[in-house]
Amino acid sequence: MVVKTASSNGSDFSRRSFMQGMGATLLATLWAPARIGAMPGTYSGNIGGLRIERIDIYAVRYPMTGHFKFFTGPHGARGRASVLVKITADEGFVGWGQSVPIARWSYETLETATIALRDYYVPALLGFSAHDLEGAHQRMTSAVANGFTTGMPIARAGIDLALHDLAAKAAGKSVAQHWGREAAQPLELSWTLNPRSLDETEALIEAGRARGYRHFNIKVSPNPDFDVELAKIARQHAPNAFLWADANGGYSPQAALAAAPRLADAGVDVLEAPMLPNQISGYQALRKQGALPILMDEGVISPTDLREFHRLGMLDGVAMKPSRCGGLVSARAQIEYLIEHDLMWLGSGLTDPDVSLAATLQLYGAYGLKKPAALNGHQFITDSLLKTPMGVVDGKLKPPTGPGLGVEIDEDKLNALVAATERNSTSSHGMTTPLWWEEQEGKSLALHFQGEELWRFNFDKKDPFCFFHPLALPGVGSLTENQPGDHVHHHGLWFSWKYINGINFWENASGKNRPAGRTKLVDIHSEAFDDYSARFTLSFEYQLPDGSTALREERRIDVGSPTLDGSYSIEWSSKFTAVAETVRLDRTPLPGEPGGVMWGGYAGLALRLSKFEQPQVASSDGDLKFNEHDRYRGRHTAFEYNGKCNGREVGIAVTELGDNLQTPTPWYAVASGVMSFFTPAVICFEPQQFQRGDSFALHYRIQVHHKRWPSSRLTTGPK
Repeated sequence: MVVKTASSNGSDFSRRSFMQGMGATLLATLWAPARIGAMPGTYSGNIGGLRIERIDIYAVRYPMTGHFKFFTGPHGARGRASVLVKITADEGFVGWGQSVPIARWSYETLETATIALRDYYVPALLGFSAHDLEGAHQRMTSAVANGFTTGMPIARAGIDLALHDLAAKAAGKSVAQHWGREAAQPLELSWTLNPRSLDETEALIEAGRARGYRHFNIKVSPNPDFDVELAKIARQHAPNAFLWADANGGYSPQAALAAAPRLADAGVDVLEAPMLPNQISGYQALRKQGALPILMDEGVISPTDLREFHRLGMLDGVAMKPSRCGGLVSARAQIEYLIEHDLMWLGSGLTDPDVSLAATLQLYGAYGLKKPAALNGHQFITDSLLKTPMGVVDGKLKPPTGPGLGVEIDEDKLNALVAATERNSTSSHGMTTPLWWEEQEGKSLALHFQGEELWRFNFDKKDPFCFFHPLALPGVGSLTENQPGDHVHHHGLWFSWKYINGINFWENASGKNRPAGRTKLVDIHSEAFDDYSARFTLSFEYQLPDGSTALREERRIDVGSPTLDGSYSIEWSSKFTAVAETVRLDRTPLPGEPGGVMWGGYAGLALRLSKFEQPQVASSDGDLKFNEHDRYRGRHTAFEYNGKCNGREVGIAVTELGDNLQTPTPWYAVASGVMSFFTPAVICFEPQQFQRGDSFALHYRIQVHHKRWPSSRLTTGPK
């Protein structure tokens, strides 16, 4: 529905209606891009130059991977909320901004940010000078009044960023240059550790190291005992890192005073937001205690907040976030105050994607940020709307150097994500798209998405293996096969050694429905979380036909929340310990070896796929080709098998994480006859032998996704 609204001079402009009632109509309006235009004659303001002719807003949710506490629950699990803002001025100049609300971090949500922008800020700014940043903020304050501090700061940051982008582009400079500064040097980043249990920590650290990160920030509170142990593990594995603890206001004053000295002893360098910002006496007591430098975050929105909290003796510095404090005008003023008063400032963010991240990099680069920045968008967000996405190189991000904020939005990608967000956020009745668990006690756990079974983990102790089948995608169906007629011992995504001490653990024994060697499931604990992620903790014994145990395994499998299009990731971690006096892991010999065959080399984690049409393989080292026997063998840190399944392009990527046995991983892939198959075949090229008590580990990330991923995605994309 289009509503005509009278402008100040009697002419009309059109805008989308917000309220047509409750339910589907309201939600559809929230998700659709709002395009609001001004007619000539509606200009105001005292600064000349460009005038704002049009503002478009686009509400989206970026797909994500991994566990981060602020993106859990029924809303957070649908993706990283964001509102893109496109401001068009006369003479055709365009600026892009981005608001990044997080309901579990602030009171601003995707819906409230959309409403505030569309129905309050946009009408107040149409026809106004695109150069008058201070005046624009005054107009937004007139539209939505301040409370204790700036009103709706995350929403209004989108306008602020777009105006900075537009003005700098019009001047032919980057935003930093427009300020008379430069922002060209790469910024060191900090990797976020947010484990749900302490035994996750080491793998999370190794995942960060694998991507070049050397510094870490840990999420703490409300349990100081857990937090101190987390800090000890992080410091033990990263003795030279800058280690930054962020409580996000989660401690009581008493708990914060007790925790700070213990965190300092554990190796923490600084404590951020230990309490809610209204705990003034608590902050004063912490600073007087002096165990750690105390930084504020959530409560510092405006320069006035910073000045008053400083005067009250509550802080040693601030963890800056332009997305939190209304944009770059406020953030610059705060950094300049901190520098003037010799206070600490660290660079942080709100898991910023694309435009918001570019603005943050411009700011931190322009003011010479010294410490590693906790900008974790690349850690958790798996897609980009930029024509040229920014990439982390050796744990660093370089501020964009082009005009304005230095990035370009791909509007085709944007429109596709708007459509996906709307499609996956509401059903025909205006209700949340159903995600639901199905548990068969003692047998399996499955997640259903949009009425389809997305994945199922089967762990019946009567079966010869635990395995995933199906691994599916919405609209595509299953990408895996279980017990196909040509290889009845294949089970979707499963793990099996080939030979242990000469005994076959892979193929079924003659006349039997299981191998001669037994992969015995000793214990399993399964957890299904409210963000639709899951965890399986399992223990196995690899038993020889005489009943003796040759090898033990402790396995943890974490299945991530599905993204908007139903893609998801699986992290698979195993630790093996030799129990027999000698344990020899072997495989069918390779061509050229005694008794070698063209199909030799398989063992370990394996994927039996549905028959893929036009199969292709790629790796972290480039695109690959099958040999004359439709096989591929080689060593890489990441591998992608893709093709068409039920007419749709899909793929599965597997990345090694941490110091795996036989790194870089040996890969074996098949695309022959009816068989689509691949495996990180850890002993493909040579057997391995261990003595009693020896241990080794395997750690992989499996990503099930739509479309084909090129090798560049495996090299620089999310891992």
